[in-house]
Amino acid sequence: MTSTHRRRRRALALVALLGALTVWPAITAAAADTATEAAAPPQGGAVEVSYSDVTEIRPGEGWLIDCSGVGDLDGIEVSCADDSVTLVSAGFDTELGEQTLTVPQVSGSTTISVAYRVRLEPPPIPEVALGRLDLPIVVGEQTLVPLSALGITCAVCTTDGGASIRIDTLPAGVSAGVSETHLALRGEKAGDAIVPLTITDDAGQAVSVELTVTFVGAPAPTLGALHVTGDAEKLDIVDLIWGGDATVVCSSPQSIGLRCTEDGAVERTGKGPAQLFFRAVDDDGRLTWGSITDDADADVTELVAPSWESEAPLSLVSAPVDEQQADDAVPLAGLARLLEGIPAS
Repeated sequence: MTSTHRRRRRALALVALLGALTVWPAITAAAADTATEAAAPPQGGAVEVSYSDVTEIRPGEGWLIDCSGVGDLDGIEVSCADDSVTLVSAGFDTELGEQTLTVPQVSGSTTISVAYRVRLEPPPIPEVALGRLDLPIVVGEQTLVPLSALGITCAVCTTDGGASIRIDTLPAGVSAGVSETHLALRGEKAGDAIVPLTITDDAGQAVSVELTVTFVGAPAPTLGALHVTGDAEKLDIVDLIWGGDATVVCSSPQSIGLRCTEDGAVERTGKGPAQLFFRAVDDDGRLTWGSITDDADADVTELVAPSWESEAPLSLVSAPVDEQQADDAVPLAGLARLLEGIPAS
C-alpha cells in the first residue's frame, strides 16, 4: 500500500471520529431532556369549580397528594385523597373571586407544593321559555301577566344578589311595566306587538328575549280571573274566577313554589318566593289568566296593583321539570301545554 493510500485512510478515520464526537453530545442531551420531562413536577394552574358538579385536581404521573398540607377555600368544600382533591361549590357567590389552593405532592423523596388558582364557574345563563302570550289582550284594557307564566329558568336569581327583569324599548302604542311579581301590559291598536325583556342573574349574566303579545279589538271580556297576594293555602282558586263556570288549568310546578290540587285548593311545594299561575276556560272557549302570589304571613288577601316601572328585582324563577313529573304533580298539565300552542287571535 502506498503512502498516499495510508494518508487517505487516516483522514477518513479522523473524519469519522469527529462525526461521532459531534453526534454523541446531541444524543446525550436528548436523553437528558426525556428524563427531565418524565420526572417533571406537576404545575399549578387555573381551576374553575363547576356550579352543579364535582371538580377534581389530580396529581401528575408518579406523584401522590399529601392531604395533611392541603388548604381550605371559602365557599367551596375541599375533600382529599392521595390521588385527587375534590372541590364542590356551596353555591355561586360573586364576592368570592379567585382563591389560591396549595396542594403538596410527593414523588419518592421529593415533595413540592403546587399552587392552584381556584374560582367558581359561572352558573348557567338564564332562559325564558315563553315567546308568545296565549292570552289575547283587549285594546285599551290593562292586563297583568304573572312572571311565573314566562317560564324563567335561572340558577341564581335573587333580589339580594341583584337579579332583575327589565323592559327595553317598546314599540309605539304599547305600554308595559314590571314589578317583582307581574308584567303590566296595555295596547292602543289591534295586532301583534313585541315586548323586549332582559333578564339578569346574580352573576351579571343577561339574556334578552322578545315576548309577542296580541292585542284584539273586541268587547270587554265576560270571563275573568283575579291576581292576588296572600296566604295561598287559605285560598280557593274557584273563588278567584268571575263570569261563569270555567275549567281551571294550573301551570307546571316551580321547583320551589305552589301547586293546585284536584279539589281546587292550593298547597305549597317548598319554601321561598312562590307564585301559582292558572288559566280558566269556559264552554265557549273563552280564556283568562289569574295568579296567586304566596305570602304565608299575610292576614288578608289583596289584589295585585300594576307597576309601570321599566325594571324590577327578580326572584320568581323556576328550575326545569320534566314532562312526567309535571303530569304527575299537576292536574291538567297536559291540557296546559296544549293551550300554550293555541294562537291568541
